[in-house]
Amino acid sequence: MLSFVVLLALPLLAHIPKATAGQLMQRSLLIASSVPSAVTNHEFTFTYESTTTVGSLMFEYCTTPLFQEACTAPTGLDVSGVTLQGQGGETGFSVFSATANQVILTRTPAAITQQTSQYVFSNAVNPSTTNTFFVRISSYASTDASGAYTDAGTVSNSTTQTIMISTEVPPILNFCVGLKIPGDCSTAEGDFVQLGDLNANFTSSGTSQMWVGTNALNGYSIDILGTTMTSGNNIIPPLTTPTQSAAGNQQFGINLRANTTPEVGTDVQGPGTAQPTANYNITNKFSFKSGDAIVAAGHSSDWQRFTASYIVNVNAAQPPGVYSTTLTYICSAAF
Repeated sequence: MLSFVVLLALPLLAHIPKATAGQLMQRSLLIASSVPSAVTNHEFTFTYESTTTVGSLMFEYCTTPLFQEACTAPTGLDVSGVTLQGQGGETGFSVFSATANQVILTRTPAAITQQTSQYVFSNAVNPSTTNTFFVRISSYASTDASGAYTDAGTVSNSTTQTIMISTEVPPILNFCVGLKIPGDCSTAEGDFVQLGDLNANFTSSGTSQMWVGTNALNGYSIDILGTTMTSGNNIIPPLTTPTQSAAGNQQFGINLRANTTPEVGTDVQGPGTAQPTANYNITNKFSFKSGDAIVAAGHSSDWQRFTASYIVNVNAAQPPGVYSTTLTYICSAAF
């Protein structure tokens, strides 16, 4: 019986930072005075993405922007005594609660009809040091900011001695590749898929993972570049259209689904909205064409973990050798 040793080399790409389930767009924070410890107005402007029911808003002041990180209050900041001096767009809000670094606004729950909105807090005490601070904003269907948020986003500003600054959250793209990514990109590990000995009687398979999220307004795509499995001049033909795995045939392909034939892979995980493209989104069918987009999102998307499943089949006449390929995944965001 013929057998073959197969190696699949998977480069690990550098990555770059996250978005949320729904985005508050065109976000900004204007402070009337940027002097540390000044008692001043904080004016928030943003556009709701979702048009579902909103009954409360949370404004949480932190030293870092990412929602998945613990919030540390900026030194000296105090918004416990703020009042809602003004509101525009979606209105009807009042202060539900306020602590040193968190303000919750409440209203009778209603669907969003005026998406671009402004909220002005007076009597806010700036941080006591000259530094950048962030405000994580999230909307809720509940009246007390409980439950899952609907839209979310972060704004930032700085305290200085001499200038006033209005800023927006910079473009963010988080993307990495590895054999396993149990958490975010900082946990990515491995760049080599070992498929073992090929045999005409069974399918060889393996997996790698991608972690991605972005606040790019027009979304992103992930493309795959590379060749099929080769050993010198000998090749294992790729599946150019979605095809079921069949032992005893010559096949190389991938998909991004949980499969049963063979039993390999996992469906997409995470709160984002991106999906595998059509040719790579069919359970138990595999395809491969260099240059294909394998994942696409039409707008900003929270983090997601995609698992790429690789299958290789050979017939009994496949020439012996060490078959390998190098695949490169490229993520492009449209800001």
